[in-house]
Amino acid sequence: MGTATERLEIRVTPEDKALFLEAAQIRHESASRFVARAAREAAEEVLEHEQTTTVPAAFFDAMIESLEEPAQPIEELSSAVRRHRSIVKR
Repeated sequence: MGTATERLEIRVTPEDKALFLEAAQIRHESASRFVARAAREAAEEVLEHEQTTTVPAAFFDAMIESLEEPAQPIEELSSAVRRHRSIVKR
């Protein structure tokens, strides 16, 4: 992580502030460092969850197997390409 040069201000309840200060003291960190680290970990977890797709193993195996099969032309798509080429002139 780079040098911290940006500021982010938040409002918290007195109870939350006391909780953060106590936890930071136990970790031997400043309250600012403790809150920034905890927020970063939470943000990374949210992003990882949102950017990861989980599927059942059987589905994954079937998908990989289908990707390894030779491509088969789809007549409807081939026909659409031919029509497009006859209409669009470059």
